[in-house]
Amino acid sequence: MLGLFRKKPREVVRCAVTFQPGNTVLELKQGDNLLEAALKQGVAAPYNCRVGACKTCQVRVTAGQPKSLIEREYVFTRDEIADGAYLACQTSVQSDMEVEWHAAPTADTIPELVAQLVDIRKMTPRIRRVQLRMSAPLSWRAGQFARLAPVELGVAPRCYSMVAAGRGEQLISFDITHYPDGEVSSWMTDPANIGKEVLLEGPLGEFGLPGGEAQASPLLCIAGGSGIGAIGGIIAGHARKASPGAPVLLVYGARDRSEMYGLDELRGVAAKANVPLHINIVLDREPSDSAWQGRRGYVAEHLPRILEEAAKGDPRFHQPGDAWRVLLCGPSPLVDTSINALREYGMQPGQMAFDKYEQRVA
Repeated sequence: MLGLFRKKPREVVRCAVTFQPGNTVLELKQGDNLLEAALKQGVAAPYNCRVGACKTCQVRVTAGQPKSLIEREYVFTRDEIADGAYLACQTSVQSDMEVEWHAAPTADTIPELVAQLVDIRKMTPRIRRVQLRMSAPLSWRAGQFARLAPVELGVAPRCYSMVAAGRGEQLISFDITHYPDGEVSSWMTDPANIGKEVLLEGPLGEFGLPGGEAQASPLLCIAGGSGIGAIGGIIAGHARKASPGAPVLLVYGARDRSEMYGLDELRGVAAKANVPLHINIVLDREPSDSAWQGRRGYVAEHLPRILEEAAKGDPRFHQPGDAWRVLLCGPSPLVDTSINALREYGMQPGQMAFDKYEQRVA
């Protein structure tokens, strides 16, 4: 009798997905991640970050009904969405589909250089600023990233954001958080490896200021952990090119006071360029018995109050939600929850640009 009440195994639905060009047809399971499933079956799919930040895996869906795992307005224009634009890494297979790979950069057009690890500077107990000397000059924008792979490890590369912009440079720096179980981050932050070779592929990604740099609208920057390195580079560029009076509100999330860094340097850059910079810090693991009098918890839960206080303290921040430009950079949970909080505040996807880090692949 008990057997009558057992749940029947869920039926696996198979979907035929056709990839163009090449007319390659794969049988995928309903619910599969489009990029991951294609890679597992040997499709030479273009990709880099796998978290929806770089647009390298962009596809055009010409038939079928996929499910996007993110709101596409964050990365595409209305016209692109109407034309069927999706990110393969953020798309769930739901039916038979036909997709076309977007004309994204390929491995043949992205520079691949051999670099040498030349310096490791301690920024916090967990974060190191790692400097590489490349075999040839390279140019990149603040907010872009590169794929790094220590030669001797023979592992898949990991993505790390550059600290600042560079033009025709051979020295390049990355802020890297060391995770004890992370093979690449452990190697890159180990002084014993100074002088050894690293393969570098880049620059990659399109993270940067929505609408360009020379605008007078206020800029909200949300950074978590080592994301302050990339955000700091963008703020520095903004300070050099910003319209008079274009203010910056920086919200920085860190574990505790020992994990805070780079803020004095940013204050100096902003002051020199006469750009108003207001900094709010939120600590989520600061000991309860410490002398810290600032905000505790998670960034997202403090954002409405931070915006309200900024508007009261500086009339340049007294703006409707849709007047802001927003940059977010840091771990996925911080970015995702902050976006949700800002949506409730009245901000829209077209105002935002983000870059998020997946700790599981560090």
